[in-house]
Amino acid sequence: MATAPPTDREHAPAGQVRRSRTAEIVCAERALETFRAEGRRVIEDPYARVFLGARSHRFLTGGPLRAAATRAAFDRLYPGYLAVVLLRHREFEQELTRALADGIGQVVLLGAGYDTTALRRDLAGATLFEVDAPPTQADKRAVLAQHGLTDRSTRYVPCDFERDSLPQRLLEHGFDPQARSLVAWWGVSFFLTEPAVRRTLADVAALTAPGSRLLFDYLDRSVVDGTTPYPGARRAAAAVARRGEPYLFGLGRGEAPELLAGFAFEVESEASMRELAGRLPGGFPYSTDDFFGVVAARRTGR
Repeated sequence: MATAPPTDREHAPAGQVRRSRTAEIVCAERALETFRAEGRRVIEDPYARVFLGARSHRFLTGGPLRAAATRAAFDRLYPGYLAVVLLRHREFEQELTRALADGIGQVVLLGAGYDTTALRRDLAGATLFEVDAPPTQADKRAVLAQHGLTDRSTRYVPCDFERDSLPQRLLEHGFDPQARSLVAWWGVSFFLTEPAVRRTLADVAALTAPGSRLLFDYLDRSVVDGTTPYPGARRAAAAVARRGEPYLFGLGRGEAPELLAGFAFEVESEASMRELAGRLPGGFPYSTDDFFGVVAARRTGR
C-alpha cells in the first residue's frame, strides 16, 4: 500500500475501464484506523475491510499489530495523507449529522468509491445517491451481495465523470432538484483541469436547491506546480504522475470563496488538516503537513 498515496479516482482517456485501485487505498486506510483501540480511533468504519480485494491490502490490515506497523510506515513515507483521509471522513460525518438534523433529504457522494455510509448510518429517511464510474460501482455492489450486506436508501448512479453528464445521470435516477441536498465532492478536483472543475461546480449549482450544502476539498497549488515544501506531498505527486493520473488543479488558502461564489455557493467554513486535527480531543496521532484544505459551503440562490 505504501507505494501509492491515497487518491480517490482512476482516470483513463477513453473512460475508466477498471475498478479504482486508489479508491481501495482510501478504504484500506479507513480499515487500518479501525484496528486502533476503541475510544482512540479518529473514525469508525467496521465495514471498510470487506471491500479490500488486493491481497496486499488484506495482509496489511490483517490484525492490530500489523495495522499499527502499516500506519506508522505509511505516515513516514507520505506524511499528511493519513490526516487527509481520516480527518476529511470525520468532517463529512459531522456535516452529515448536521444536514440530517436540518431536514436535508438527499445526500450525494461524487466519486463515492467504497464509501460505507449507508451501512453505518441511519439516514433518517434521506436518499443517498452514490455517483461513481461503472467498474468501481459494479465491484462494490458485487461485494455487498457476496457478504449479504444491505445498504439502506441508496441509489447507485453510474457516471464516468470524463464522459457522461452528471445532471442527466442524477435526474435519471430520481434526484429532485427542488429538494435541498448535501453534496460531498471529495478527492476528485485535483485530478481535473480547471475548466473541468468549474464545469462540475456549475453542474452541482444547476442541480441543487437554495439551502443545499456542498463539501469540497482541494490540494494547495504548490503541490500541483512542484514547489511544495512538504516531502510527503512531493512523493505523492510523483507517484500519481507515474501512474498516469497527475495532480492538475490546486487552490491557495482563502481562494475557495471567490471560486464558489461564481456558482452561487457561499463558503461557511474552510479548514486545513492542522486545524481539523487541533479540534480533536486528546490530539491527533499522525502528521499533519499543511497542503490540503476542506470547505463547507451553502447554496445561496439560483
